[in-house]
Amino acid sequence: MVSVYERELRRITPAERTKRRLLVWGIGIGCVLALGFIYSGAAWIWFRPVLHKDIINKYSGVYKCDPLWVMAIIKVESGFLPHAHSSRGALGLMQVLPSTARDIAPEIGVQIQADDDLKDPDLNLHLGVYYVSKLEQLFPSDENAVLAAYNAGPGVTHEWLKGKPVLELDDIAYPETRRFVRNVNRTYGYLKMVQGWKYLFGMTHGR
Repeated sequence: MVSVYERELRRITPAERTKRRLLVWGIGIGCVLALGFIYSGAAWIWFRPVLHKDIINKYSGVYKCDPLWVMAIIKVESGFLPHAHSSRGALGLMQVLPSTARDIAPEIGVQIQADDDLKDPDLNLHLGVYYVSKLEQLFPSDENAVLAAYNAGPGVTHEWLKGKPVLELDDIAYPETRRFVRNVNRTYGYLKMVQGWKYLFGMTHGR
């Protein structure tokens, strides 16, 4: 049985017929690419504004961290929700544990009166970025180890390393930590790709 679309094609010239078929194919390919873009996670990064970008850039500059890497950690940890609360008691944008916060707060001259203080974006990012910078000094040139230590602690991360030069995903015994490291690395890759697109199309003039 000939469809209405095919009958319509027979009434027009071969050139017009080819043009219409190419248009249909183009629309189909565009839909597939759009769905891939959305489900890859890149669409979220492209269209959703990065919240607290000024604070992220400020503390990333102070502690010499890559702001895109910090953004990737925040995206995976809390989805940029300042009141996020984990089952382990981690709080805020960078999901800082109150015990960790109280250990490092004196080192940067800040005070924590109550656990809920960690929901304040400025305080949370100050503590979180500083802690990342400490882990970078503890595990130099090993981003996987830094992320594993951020999620599971530096002690167990040293055990996973076992004297190896760098930590591989397969070395990480905790499935949750392995997912965390993988997701941050993937998000960081998307962010770098999107930033490259924005520079290419003149959509940004800096970080």
